[in-house]
Amino acid sequence: MAGEALPQTLKSITATKISELSKQRTLFDLHKTEILAVANAAPNIRTRAQALLDGISRMKGYPKDSLDKDDLDLDADSSDEESEDKLTSRGVGRLQPEDHTNIRRFLLQSRHDPSISQAALQDRVAQLEKELQYLEMMHEHEWLSELDGSNKSTDSDSNFENVGRAEMHEQRATWESLVFTAATHVNEDAIRSYLNDLFTQTKLSQQALKDLRASIQSFGTELASKGSWLDVDELKWVSGALLKTDLLNDEKTAILKEFMRNNEVAQEVADVLNMRIASLGSWSWTGHADGIPVEMRRQLNGKYRVFMDEDLLDALLLQYLGTKWAVKLRKVFETFLHSNAWKNLHEDIPEDHKEMRKYFLGREANSDSGKINEIRQKTYIDNYFMSQLPTSTAEGARQYDDAGSKTQRTRDTKSPLDTKHSLLHLLITESIIHKHQRGEFTAVRSDFEWFGPSMPHATIITVLKFFGVSEPWIKFFVLFLEAPLKFSHDGADSSVQVRKRGLPTSHTLGDCFGESILFCMDYAVNQATDGAFLYRLHDDFWFWGAEDTCVKAWQAMEQFTQVMGLKFNEEKTGTVRMGVNNTPKESDLPTGDIRWGFLILDAEQEKFIIDQTQVDQHIEELSRQLSSCKSVFAWVQAWNTYFGRFFTNNFAKPAMCFGRDHIDMAISTLSRIERTLFNKTSDDKSPSDQISGVTDYLRTVIANRFNIHDLPDGFFYYPVELGGLELLNPFIRLLAMRENIKQTPRKLLQKASVRDEKEYEAAKEKFKKDGADVSSQFWSKWGGRSNSFMSLEDYTRYPETFSPSLVAVYTQLTKVPSEMSVALTWSFEREQNYLNGQSSAGSINSFWQSMTPYWQWVAELYHEEMVHTYGSLAAVNREFMPLGVVKTLREGKFRWQG
Repeated sequence: MAGEALPQTLKSITATKISELSKQRTLFDLHKTEILAVANAAPNIRTRAQALLDGISRMKGYPKDSLDKDDLDLDADSSDEESEDKLTSRGVGRLQPEDHTNIRRFLLQSRHDPSISQAALQDRVAQLEKELQYLEMMHEHEWLSELDGSNKSTDSDSNFENVGRAEMHEQRATWESLVFTAATHVNEDAIRSYLNDLFTQTKLSQQALKDLRASIQSFGTELASKGSWLDVDELKWVSGALLKTDLLNDEKTAILKEFMRNNEVAQEVADVLNMRIASLGSWSWTGHADGIPVEMRRQLNGKYRVFMDEDLLDALLLQYLGTKWAVKLRKVFETFLHSNAWKNLHEDIPEDHKEMRKYFLGREANSDSGKINEIRQKTYIDNYFMSQLPTSTAEGARQYDDAGSKTQRTRDTKSPLDTKHSLLHLLITESIIHKHQRGEFTAVRSDFEWFGPSMPHATIITVLKFFGVSEPWIKFFVLFLEAPLKFSHDGADSSVQVRKRGLPTSHTLGDCFGESILFCMDYAVNQATDGAFLYRLHDDFWFWGAEDTCVKAWQAMEQFTQVMGLKFNEEKTGTVRMGVNNTPKESDLPTGDIRWGFLILDAEQEKFIIDQTQVDQHIEELSRQLSSCKSVFAWVQAWNTYFGRFFTNNFAKPAMCFGRDHIDMAISTLSRIERTLFNKTSDDKSPSDQISGVTDYLRTVIANRFNIHDLPDGFFYYPVELGGLELLNPFIRLLAMRENIKQTPRKLLQKASVRDEKEYEAAKEKFKKDGADVSSQFWSKWGGRSNSFMSLEDYTRYPETFSPSLVAVYTQLTKVPSEMSVALTWSFEREQNYLNGQSSAGSINSFWQSMTPYWQWVAELYHEEMVHTYGSLAAVNREFMPLGVVKTLREGKFRWQG
């Protein structure tokens, strides 16, 4: 089967390499014993050095050398061929071929030249003995034998506590109560009436709606009537999009990848999909009589999500249609956004003030400066409007990242995680600017309770029909939504139930439906607030600004929620007031905290702080997850994902608006997590055996399991290609960014004010010299009456529109500080030259400039001990590393226990 071919091939290759490593180690031990026996029996130091040199040269496969032979031996032993005793690649170890040749020359010289002292010979012996130690260390990688299935663990392990089992059953019960029960509190007539009132307020909005409906109807007709839909090239982007959704299990992922490697097979798949599209009117779920298996997967935040395990061809068909619809819907909604129906945010600046600026500053005075509202508009459109829908079929599916995942982005778009962090940066930046200008700031955050599972199908269908989706597509969408489901956890005899409510997880069509409905809320807030922005990531939404504007936005959201049959999530709903109006008001806005990840927005400190109680809960969880790992490799995977990424991602990426304090808080918390975790691990140990951190722990595990001792720190952090474990160190990136934050937000604002005043004085001098702009309408009020320049107060009024200095500060505050690189030292550069492409680009390799700041830091920090232990930066030969299986395991989604 294709699903087994690829994994089986990797297993075979891995087993072969590990078997070869074992043979190499056995042979090495045998040769080492022989070499030392001859060397130890040597009558003098020179002969001992000669024995070591000959033996090590044979091990490393260097050609036999006749330099120290007598003439009679030349014909018999001289050869350019490599030794048959070769146990390692040429160039491995500290001594290079030229070193071997030179030592041989010096030993020959010492036969005749008394100036070669015993001490000099002893140095050569020590050099060769050290080389033998380096070669021995190169063979100590038994931990690789654990790679096969290292990220698989089972609930049957008696030593593993079933983490979150109670939570899983509780969440499943809630999920089933929603999904298998039709919503009875939705009034379709009320939804239609609400939408009509919202979208037909003016002739401009009526025309924009008419254009939107016409575009959707035309698209639906065209998509359903194409003569030929999919070819092999299109199937590739469909497959890529499907793989991004994390919908497929490991077996189906392997099958799909195998399909894509064979164009003939891919064409067969495309033909079948085209046949299904051609008969879309009679489509039904494959195997619908037996039900589609669903499974619950635990996320790092403790929540469970329910995934369908549908037929692969169904999944491809739905991904193709879903992506096509997603791209189209994003386009029509963006067109509506740019129409005259959508209100644009602007400062209410009197015309008199604009004319006064022209009079004193020149006719271009109102157009030269960048405007913060224009930046807000662009940021909103680029990052937060329809953020779940892709811009093109090439982009495929959008992800709503788990915070423990690796951050991935395309050239033109931020990763979902970066977008979330940018929203927090934007919130704090806005609070700083608002308080600076107005003395107060209000923020509201909420999302919907069980948004995906609770979404009424009647709401979905009513909204889609309102936007012009035709009846054949409505029929297909209903079949898609009303899927027959059964829980795979319950075994073969589990009951089949039809979905009556909710959106299927990780389906792009589901994203289309959700975003279509939430677009109505975006527009409702836009209209109620005269152009303010509802910053939204799927159903997670934020609003901020003046108190009265926030009240209008919240009232619009409450009305939308009631009509659509949704419910706010009280746990994630809250309001924070900063500045003069910090006292809560009755019922105007929701109560509660504003939280994200491990952060809570503190009104008193006016910044995000880490909730240490929540961190403590996850220390316990991390301990349980690590204890379930069956191998060193799986342990490192779990550690990197949980400690290296999940914690730091949930502390939010640093930004200029956060200042250094935020980084120091994150570093301090990470340090506490590590101390707490390993103090607990080493409670039963004597004081001399106490574990201080992750490297001590792994060093102890490897020593106990494989009898390998004295591993250098670099072994744990260096990349796999160089024989390391590639443990992730989150402290490094935080410290590298900390160095680039040199000014506080308060200092930046002070400097902006000083620049504004300097520019005011310059403009004043220019006015005295050149006079007024006589073309200004304001001439009639000021001409001939006074030559005094406008006041500083008038000049600095409306700075969000007219102050380039404030605009620059606003932009700077939202930026993420770049990571500072460590300096390249001569000692590392010397060793780097010997890598010869052994490691990949970006990681530790032979070109310093191609290495990321993180890897530059790791490389420099640990290189001396690596060289001291292994004789080079590499702890093992690349050719012996089963990099294929390592890469495959690392690319796979780590499945958390529970």
